[in-house]
Amino acid sequence: MMAALGAVKQPCVKFLGFEDVPSGLGAVTAAPGTYGFAALFLVSGLLELAIWTQDDKKEPGNFGDPAGLNMYNPEMRQKEIDSRRMGMFSVIGIIGSEVPTGKDGMNQLGF
Repeated sequence: MMAALGAVKQPCVKFLGFEDVPSGLGAVTAAPGTYGFAALFLVSGLLELAIWTQDDKKEPGNFGDPAGLNMYNPEMRQKEIDSRRMGMFSVIGIIGSEVPTGKDGMNQLGF
């Protein structure tokens, strides 16, 4: 869901040094945006491979309860899975509508 929110809010928030980078999918092909994408890709790959590894003693997806919320039960896990699926479909919809129109999420809404 955070990816869907980020895809819609891109035109509203610009980081220092990336003011001229277009929002949406065009950011990947613009010069400074390509560097930012490559950095995010490398850092996320490093985190996935080196730090956020799966514990062989736990079932896949079980990362424990680091915040101590005591919400690790089958019902909550199913809600999390459903929310993640909805978020993935939201992002697919945003990207799928940007490809033919060339407009990012906010521009499609008229903003």
